[in-house]
Amino acid sequence: MSSQLLQGFALGPWKVDPMRGVVSGANGETHHLEPKAMDVFVCLAEHANEVVTRNQLLDIAWSGNTAFDEQLTRVVGDLRRALHDHPGDPTYIETVPKRGYRLIGQVRLIEASKPTRTGRRKLSFVIVAALALALVYFAYNESVVEQIQVEGANESDAWQRSIAVLPFVNMSDDPGNDYFADGLSEEILNLLAKVPGLKVIGRTSSFSFKGKNEDLRVIGQALGVTTVLEGSVRKSGDRVRITAQLVEVSDGTHIWSESYDRTMTDIFAVQDNVAAAIFDALQIHVGAVPTRGRPTENTEAYALFFKARVSLYTWELQDAEELFLQSIELDPKFAEAYELLAATYWRQSGNIVKAAEGQKLMGEAATKALSINPDLVLAQAYYQSAHTGTFAVMVIEAFERAAREQPSNTEPLDVLAWDLLTLGYLRQALGIAERYIDLDPLSAAANGSLFETLNAVGRTSEAVTALGFADQLGDDTAKWRIGEVNLVEKQDDIAIAHFEAALEQYSLPSNWVGELVSAARDPATGQAYLDRRIPQIVASMPEENAYRWQLDLTEWYLFFGFLDRYFELILAADFTASTWNDAETLIHVGTIYRRLGFTAHPKYLEVVEPLDFIELWEQRGPPDFCKKVDDQWVCE
Repeated sequence: MSSQLLQGFALGPWKVDPMRGVVSGANGETHHLEPKAMDVFVCLAEHANEVVTRNQLLDIAWSGNTAFDEQLTRVVGDLRRALHDHPGDPTYIETVPKRGYRLIGQVRLIEASKPTRTGRRKLSFVIVAALALALVYFAYNESVVEQIQVEGANESDAWQRSIAVLPFVNMSDDPGNDYFADGLSEEILNLLAKVPGLKVIGRTSSFSFKGKNEDLRVIGQALGVTTVLEGSVRKSGDRVRITAQLVEVSDGTHIWSESYDRTMTDIFAVQDNVAAAIFDALQIHVGAVPTRGRPTENTEAYALFFKARVSLYTWELQDAEELFLQSIELDPKFAEAYELLAATYWRQSGNIVKAAEGQKLMGEAATKALSINPDLVLAQAYYQSAHTGTFAVMVIEAFERAAREQPSNTEPLDVLAWDLLTLGYLRQALGIAERYIDLDPLSAAANGSLFETLNAVGRTSEAVTALGFADQLGDDTAKWRIGEVNLVEKQDDIAIAHFEAALEQYSLPSNWVGELVSAARDPATGQAYLDRRIPQIVASMPEENAYRWQLDLTEWYLFFGFLDRYFELILAADFTASTWNDAETLIHVGTIYRRLGFTAHPKYLEVVEPLDFIELWEQRGPPDFCKKVDDQWVCE
């Protein structure tokens, strides 16, 4: 790409800043484009008034991968929407049938609003994505969101120092020991994450650099941290050699480094030593330096715990369950294994097992964890959620406590963003999601959470950008959700393409999608068609997928405007305040798309009351879209 264009250009009344991903109009209107969209825009601008083929654009933005052809169509659609351009009567972007696109008009060079970097070199995707996230998501967020109710949860500017813990390199002769190197890195990360004042980047983002030989200064810039910890592990039998070094991002200097030769039984002391050395090197003063302690005396159980945690974070949930159970069998007093087993059941709920079954299993695991160690804050939150009901005041408070006590732990943030959004505290949920992104910018889950909260508050174009990042970061639900967004916008052809791509990535038949969308779009007969066709489609799915697709397709009543039927299906669920159920998911999705009239519907209060929403509103304060009038709740 032209380095001049990267510094900024104008097209008609629009000013384009590629380095920030921003398109702004003369009237102050601003749009934030995902990196792929900006890559395509700059390529078209370089060849203004010339035809640029689809293959050329795919080469620029997706390295020639034709699997992303439908994404190119979506990206061009995003550009047109940002420029208020119409494909049938284009002012700026003309479609040249069977060839590609042409940018119409004069491109004028301007100076970008921010200086460009010198000495640029081609970066891996994860770094490009991280830089784009930092520039896009945080540059535009100048408005102050309402104070969220997690004390210290909006203290991003108050961090004393910040650090990313990269996955330690496995130097053992056995490549199968990768899990141990990863597990040790994560243990140190979790130990550091307990300290207020030290911002610790989440596991997903830090571990995205595994196996990549990138300059640590570039990684630090991508993740928005001042320091990076890297190291290596060599394990042979019961002996372990660990080397760690702390690097200052600004100039690449080593602040601290050390090597440890230990036996496996001393591994916990090594973690404590590394953490204490980092606090000392960074001059972070805490009342008491956190220590790892000895969660188990059984080193084999600890190794299985490492393996299980890898499976948990890669969503291999049945493998994680089996490995945690094996670890517990070796050490029945391993409280943290029970705690993460509870987290495994949390993730399985509504995905692999029915919601109520996941609730039961999670409650049992959390109860066992707390009987061994009552101080485990996440186990306390899981316990409350399992035994009290998802939306009780004490459940929200339990996860808020976990977020306070472990300020760099993203797990409670993930839960709080979902719960607060569902409850109607949209601005609070957005604040949580933005904090989640701050701590884990390369997490598909964090970007998915940001999509949901942005969409719920009406910042749709920014929401779609976040969802596009989630897709690029490997969220296997993102394509389906992009389809849903386009379905709501009545861009059926684009929606169908994404639904089909989502099904094909699961090796599931997709030939029914176009027919279903077309038939359901008819306001007179669409509801009856969905009533008849959805059960048939679900019955054709593999048994392990049927539960999920039943929920996903039920949401289509909402998207096609059959709100009365959608509420009938929610009310048909067998739910109470103390039992997890499908109704929660359907309410959550309805709130994400509340612009379709979900929360203003007369049945809304009827479906949320049994789930204790109203009781919680009475104690915590009204949600963003409801108020009390003459002692009666009214929602819009």
